[in-house]
Amino acid sequence: MRSLVLLFFLLTGIMYAQRDSIFVDTKYLEDQLYASASYVKMRNLPKPISQTGFSYGFGFGFIKDLPVNKKRNMALGLGLGYGLNIYYFSVKEYVAVPVPSEDIELKSNKVGMHNIEVPVELRFRTSTSEKYKFWRVYPGFKFSYAFIANTRLKQREDFDVEEIIAINRFQYGPTLSVGYNKWNIHVYYGLSEIFSNVKNNLYPIEIHDFRIGLIFYIL
Repeated sequence: MRSLVLLFFLLTGIMYAQRDSIFVDTKYLEDQLYASASYVKMRNLPKPISQTGFSYGFGFGFIKDLPVNKKRNMALGLGLGYGLNIYYFSVKEYVAVPVPSEDIELKSNKVGMHNIEVPVELRFRTSTSEKYKFWRVYPGFKFSYAFIANTRLKQREDFDVEEIIAINRFQYGPTLSVGYNKWNIHVYYGLSEIFSNVKNNLYPIEIHDFRIGLIFYIL
């Protein structure tokens, strides 16, 4: 009888140990894939230029999650991704090349940038190995390089936007992602100029951007 009792407790202990080993992942990682969509606001526009239409951005990529504490609810994130940003604006004065009339307003101006992005994040979250819905606050910084830049400026005939502005391909700025579960607000504040002046323009151009939207993290 004593042997049966000992066997019962031994089997019970094994079952609990197996249950814990199956359901508790002490090495779990979070939020290693992301996808984002945002509205883009152009800042510091000179008087001859105004934002028109709906400027927007999309992005997706991979972020390596690197926990820094035993609970794994604090981590560093280092990533690599792709981003597309589209800017629409109008130019009321065009001084880089002659135009037939001073009253002509140049329309349908568009700049599209295809970027390689490197996001870096500090990650604070309420996650556990068994908790899949949690709060997160991820301040960070993002660097990007526009490997393709498409420009278009229309008047009575087509012109190249780069006759008016210079495109700065290297961009950087702080980021913040805050949310619960799947829904997270994401903001980016550009410290670098997205466009700058060209030699022929008479007015300075030092345009920055601000992006706000949603970001979705996936394990």
